[in-house]
Amino acid sequence: MTDNAQKKLEQDVEDSDKAPVEPKGTEETLRGSEVMHRLPLKDPLALVVLLDQSGRYISANKAALEFFECDLVGLLGKKVLDFTARDSLKQQQEKLLFCTTPCTVEIDFLIRGKRKRLLLNVVPSTVLGIKFVCAIGHDISEHKRIEREKKKLAVQFREDEKMEAVRILARGIAHKFNNILQGIYGYAFLMLMNIDASHPHFEKLKEIESFVKDGADFNKLLLGFARGGKYEVKATDLNEIIDKSLEMFSDAKREIRIHRKYQKDIWTVEVDQGQIAQVLLSLCLNAWQAMPGGGELYLQTKNVTLDEGYVKPFNVKPGNYVKISVTDTGVGMDESTRQRIFELFFTTKVTGRAGLGLASAYGIINSHGGIMTVHSKKGEGATFYMYLPASKKEVTKEREGAGEIMKGTETVLLVDDDETIIVVAGQIMESMGYKVLLARSGKEAIKVYKKNKDKIDMVVLDMVMPEMSGGEAYDRIKEINPNVKALLASGYSMDGQAQEILERGCNSFIQKPFNIEQLSHKLREVLDKK
Repeated sequence: MTDNAQKKLEQDVEDSDKAPVEPKGTEETLRGSEVMHRLPLKDPLALVVLLDQSGRYISANKAALEFFECDLVGLLGKKVLDFTARDSLKQQQEKLLFCTTPCTVEIDFLIRGKRKRLLLNVVPSTVLGIKFVCAIGHDISEHKRIEREKKKLAVQFREDEKMEAVRILARGIAHKFNNILQGIYGYAFLMLMNIDASHPHFEKLKEIESFVKDGADFNKLLLGFARGGKYEVKATDLNEIIDKSLEMFSDAKREIRIHRKYQKDIWTVEVDQGQIAQVLLSLCLNAWQAMPGGGELYLQTKNVTLDEGYVKPFNVKPGNYVKISVTDTGVGMDESTRQRIFELFFTTKVTGRAGLGLASAYGIINSHGGIMTVHSKKGEGATFYMYLPASKKEVTKEREGAGEIMKGTETVLLVDDDETIIVVAGQIMESMGYKVLLARSGKEAIKVYKKNKDKIDMVVLDMVMPEMSGGEAYDRIKEINPNVKALLASGYSMDGQAQEILERGCNSFIQKPFNIEQLSHKLREVLDKK
């Protein structure tokens, strides 16, 4: 109703107060009055209802009847509270029924199980001495739904932005940390080369190597949370990985009774075995923390086929998957905890611990194109479900003699912007018999390669460098020599950009921090390739 129409209504009501009261029933008196004919009950755009002093409907127009989904007979005599949602603001209801001056209210109604909201302009009125309320409104249910969705999306967007910022920071920290670990490992190895087991510092240096390995494992957790991707993907039998992981866990936590149920002829999956083992160990530790007095731990594998309807919310492809279930008989989780269990550094009341474990586990499964969910109720334990895409490849067997250091006499161009890596990795390769040329940037690498292209047998190239990335440097070197042999090295994973470089012809990838055996085998793998 327009402002002019509302003013006229108020004036008509004021004038009607001067008219004598006729001895009729309330509804009959109102319906028969001249003022009633001037109320906007026939307005096709506005919803109009009249309420008596007890809050009963005494008249309504067609738009109102459509809103309440009933006819006039079904509405008349009903109270406002018969339709009002119980959790709708009480003061709003009171304003509607007991207002003494025109006002605006928003009230939620529950109509046949559906929640609807009205924006009402309320005018308290008196006709022939009879007080009533004229409420003119509009259905704003859809508007409010859209408004709620916008707020929800805005909150989600802010959360996504925040998490992405944390992931970017985590990737940067992990990359730098890997270079530091590489330097520590390299110097420890070079010192060990010149001493034997009888030297007083021998065991200390071996401990340093062990600490570097622990640091590298933690870094994998960090990159797992950051969804930094997989490192060394192999066709794998998950039953074997689970057995190895449980062997480590059961030795330390003997108060937990472990039950296994494995799928026969389990489908192969292509995974980073170290990362998947870390996921399983994280879940086992989480179960142990939820069972402080001991308990039962059940692990099961199963071949399953997921359809489009199931995988759509997770943004993965339908098809064959290997399902892993990890179930404990612990204290369980309430719904609010269950929804937050994969957040970075989330601390439960049960464990009192915060960490990367479950957040990184979720990131690792996600980076493998899989799904991870959890089902739990307070006091009823918890089950974590993981689904990893099945592969048609045969299981990759570990190569014998992988611990041996393989040597060579070829010339290698080492490219890295980190001075520690340049010095340490260069000396390690020289200790293996190689001649090493150094370049501290992509641009310098191109100059060195042009000058020595007939001598250089292969290039070891860092992926992330300022000014010119490893990928661009590789492409420029390949223009000089289309048959160049190259090994890509990075503190990041072999997904994303690294995978693209490999697809453009780069021969292989090595993850920092690498040990001497890994480097020696990667060098021979690339150099011996025909």
